Amino acid sequence: MALKNYRTSQTSKRKKDTSGRKIWGSNISTVVLVLLLVLSFVKVTKEVLLRYEIHQEIKHLENQKTDLEGQKGQMEQLISYLKTDEYIEKQARLKLNLSKPGEKQINITSGEYGEEIALDGENSPNFVKWFNYFFK
Repeated sequence: MALKNYRTSQTSKRKKDTSGRKIWGSNISTVVLVLLLVLSFVKVTKEVLLRYEIHQEIKHLENQKTDLEGQKGQMEQLISYLKTDEYIEKQARLKLNLSKPGEKQINITSGEYGEEIALDGENSPNFVKWFNYFFK
């Protein structure tokens, strides 16, 4: 009887094994598994490309950040220079014609313009002098 029970258990195991082999060994399951593999490969590839693009954008933004920090430093230096008394005094002298007490200002025109008038002025008529004065 033990031998009979052993044989029946072996045949039932064979039936279970053959049914599993039929499912996993069929062409349909192979096609389904290949499709799943291809779809997962496509998804992984898209994710890798997306991560690469994000990484490149992060690098670009970090470069912009360092450039802007450099510009900020230059602007801060310019602001600190513009607040100095030296700059304020220089602008007051240039734009407002101010001077220190006891100081005399002398304005000198460019030599090129003055020489032209002097050369043309002595031998030319008055209307030529006026024309050169306004248009040259």
